[in-house]
Amino acid sequence: MNKESKEITVVAHCLMNQSSCLLGFNAPVFAPTDIKGKNIIQLPCPEMIYFGMNRREITKDQLDHPNYRTFCRELFEPFADMIEQFADTGMCIKIIGVPKSPSCAAELTTIGGKGGRVADFNHEHVAGAGVLFEEIEEELVRRSILIELEDHK
Repeated sequence: MNKESKEITVVAHCLMNQSSCLLGFNAPVFAPTDIKGKNIIQLPCPEMIYFGMNRREITKDQLDHPNYRTFCRELFEPFADMIEQFADTGMCIKIIGVPKSPSCAAELTTIGGKGGRVADFNHEHVAGAGVLFEEIEEELVRRSILIELEDHK
């Protein structure tokens, strides 16, 4: 069994489907050679499902409320069950996030967008995970599943 077959790579949705990104935003995508021969689980896009395609730019602090966290936990639960089964067979779990995402960042997220009517959307990037990725990490730690969590480079 080669290294790739002993590892599951869990990726944020837009890393495989750029059309789900915020309109006008160009996210990095995996080149086909990056996923060839790898075991991939593509997560759903929580922002697209929750807010739709015509959503506005938003920051982590704007998403960080109980309803959105509950939504993210419920969205991830069947994926957690699947990941747990893979982990139980000895597979390594690697989770790849989107840098600067308010939901799917693993290492660098965004905060500070002013609420209400604004002409310009100003925010800053800070170390930390997005809301969905915090919920993912919390759930997998609760299940004693060892993971490697990083943003797409």
